[in-house]
Amino acid sequence: MLFSSMIFLWLFLPFVLVVNLVLPILLSNLFLLAMSFIFYAWGEQEYIWLLLLSLAVNYAGAMGMEAVRGSGHDAGTAGADAGADGAAAKAAAMSDRQTTSGASKQTLITPDKLLLVALVAVNLGFLGYFKYFDFLTGLVNKLAGGTVVEPKNLLLPVGISFYTFQMISYVADVYRGTIRAERNLLNLGLYMSFFPKMIQGPIERYQGMGACIRNRHVTPELFACGARRFIYGLGKKVILANQFGSVVDKVLANPMDQISGGLGWYVGILYTLQIYFDFSGYSDMAVGLGRMLGFELTENFNYPYLARTVGEFWRRWHISLSGWFKDYLYIPLGGSRKGTLVTCRNLMIVFVCTGFWHGAGLSFIAWGIYYGCLQVAERLFLKRRLERLPAAVSYIYMFFVTVVGWTMFRADSLTRGLMLLRQMFLLRPGIYDTAMYMSHKTIVYMVIGMVLCGPFQALVPRFRKHMQDGRSIYLSEGLGLILLFAYSIVMAVGSTYNPFIYFRF
Repeated sequence: MLFSSMIFLWLFLPFVLVVNLVLPILLSNLFLLAMSFIFYAWGEQEYIWLLLLSLAVNYAGAMGMEAVRGSGHDAGTAGADAGADGAAAKAAAMSDRQTTSGASKQTLITPDKLLLVALVAVNLGFLGYFKYFDFLTGLVNKLAGGTVVEPKNLLLPVGISFYTFQMISYVADVYRGTIRAERNLLNLGLYMSFFPKMIQGPIERYQGMGACIRNRHVTPELFACGARRFIYGLGKKVILANQFGSVVDKVLANPMDQISGGLGWYVGILYTLQIYFDFSGYSDMAVGLGRMLGFELTENFNYPYLARTVGEFWRRWHISLSGWFKDYLYIPLGGSRKGTLVTCRNLMIVFVCTGFWHGAGLSFIAWGIYYGCLQVAERLFLKRRLERLPAAVSYIYMFFVTVVGWTMFRADSLTRGLMLLRQMFLLRPGIYDTAMYMSHKTIVYMVIGMVLCGPFQALVPRFRKHMQDGRSIYLSEGLGLILLFAYSIVMAVGSTYNPFIYFRF
């Protein structure tokens, strides 16, 4: 079930919103958990068992970590929840933990650490088996020159990359003592399966979402803010992303060596716009849905195409994933604390993993290496030079870097991606040229998309500040939202093209 489908918009969503408003919070949590599983099972019934198994394993594992750690951890985490005295209590708990670990210095393995390693291994095992097994067996068979391992042709469970990372962050935070293990299985289940962010993120931390689960309120202002955000996201997805995507899919269905260089750059720009409006549109809808239900979800995008460096881009793009890799991989590896060489190594590891997280294919790994090399270059010398250049030059640099990166990302394989990039950089002619796929409608939408990627949003606050009549602003915006929603519905109903690009994530 997609957010842009008619079943969701006219049946599922109104029912959930109305019932959520009338139920007390405990019953509401149970209701939202049930509806989240129904939402997931709508197209993924065969993998409900995987969701339940993952929930049970991580619930039991987190409880086990606290059990083997003893009362000292409980005191520390309870103190942390209490507020001002939390720091002292938590420090005392960590001191107890260090004392305990000191007693087992010879082994360097504590029971809670062993449990954490086991839980991370199980979570990554689920992800690895369903997402990467066929890819890895294909590589083995190719290197061996024959069938060594039979592929299983597994269907990828939708959203597995997102909820796997959520559960890893949960058990890691329990191990670190930053949160308590959730004793209410239903609350943990709602955190894991909450339908607005289930299949496309953002990747939430339990510390923030757990507070909303235990205590939330839906005010008219919050509901209106959520509805506005949802409509904006729906428009991004249905009106813009789908328009760009239909052209991109038609072009890339052709042999890459027959696509002209000009058409390659054209489709690269279109895909750059498509993936932003698709992904940020779904994130907007998720945040909006969360607010209408009383949850404050993480902002996942901050106008990334306004970035002037690769580092800034990744602080603005898919913020929840970037934050996850920073907190649970980059910093544990040593971050930037152990010298330039180790920092560069850590950056490369993070970006290779980022690429592999996005998909089981060499093109995704190449995309990760591409951004890792750029990050390393900026860390060593390039960032200082970019900062001294005019802003316009930095924007051109990032636009070029981004289009090249997304072109590789979109390619069906590494070979096809490199072939298309060769056509683009050499500006080679081809059977399929730009004029064959360029229409007035697409050009208009492309211009609108480029404006909405950042410049327009930067001007809106200034526009509001200079307007004297606040009431007229809200009336105009309300009318605009009604028209935007109506046009989005017309576009969704009138088109058979409504892809869900996260099936491979």
